[in-house]
Amino acid sequence: MFASERVTVERQTTYGSIGPGIRDFLYGLTLWRMFLYLGWEDIRQRYVRTFLGPLWLIIGTGIWIAVMGFVMASLFGNSIASTLPFIAAGTLIWTFIASSMNDGCMLFINIANVIHSFNLPVSVHVLRFMVRNFIILLHNLVILLVVFLLCRVDVNMNTFLALPGLFILTLNALWIGAVLGILNTRFRDTQQIVVTSMTVLPFVTPIFWQKAFLKKHFWIANANPFYHAVEIVRAPLLGQVPSMLSWAVMLVITCLGMALAMVVFGKYKHRIIYWL
Repeated sequence: MFASERVTVERQTTYGSIGPGIRDFLYGLTLWRMFLYLGWEDIRQRYVRTFLGPLWLIIGTGIWIAVMGFVMASLFGNSIASTLPFIAAGTLIWTFIASSMNDGCMLFINIANVIHSFNLPVSVHVLRFMVRNFIILLHNLVILLVVFLLCRVDVNMNTFLALPGLFILTLNALWIGAVLGILNTRFRDTQQIVVTSMTVLPFVTPIFWQKAFLKKHFWIANANPFYHAVEIVRAPLLGQVPSMLSWAVMLVITCLGMALAMVVFGKYKHRIIYWL
């Protein structure tokens, strides 16, 4: 009898942690005009009083892709036409992932004055952060279009598989922002760990080099979740079909991550204002 009562209490505690998080996000989604406007306003304010405005996003990323494409093509003896699209697609996706993690750490800290001043669902700030990073990704897609046109990359039916892959990445950006935002608000060392990790990870993940270069050690890439996150979008953009392993890994990570976010969010969202 005591065992059954304990199980009941544990279930109620679990549901009690998830419920507030889900309700907050559902309420936040009803305020879609607000978080869309705030996300766009963040981009506009970043480049206010600049001559080129958001074009600096495209210029900076484009220069990086051009330089890395030339260096990697020369280093591995490949043609620019085959190397540049691979690096361009991988870099754009990695930039979205890295910015989601780096900016997610400062999500609540950067808008502490708003949180203290207005009684809004906490999820509105997370959705605002997601919109901002997604807009940056859309800006950078211009680079990809230019590279694909110059290198004459074929577009086929597999290219449309990039849309569900991008949707999965967006969901992951959502839960990562919520979890890292809360964690770094409480423990400020989190940002330093994330920034350091995201500086090293692109060089040990097949972003600038192909998985085939690992030869018999290809399992290193398969054990890297960031590789699968990039691959489910990059492969379709290059006209290929992502492996079922990449889809399976990302679906599992998305489901577990969203569940984790709902628990953490529901349990600690009321404490954010005291940690700021």
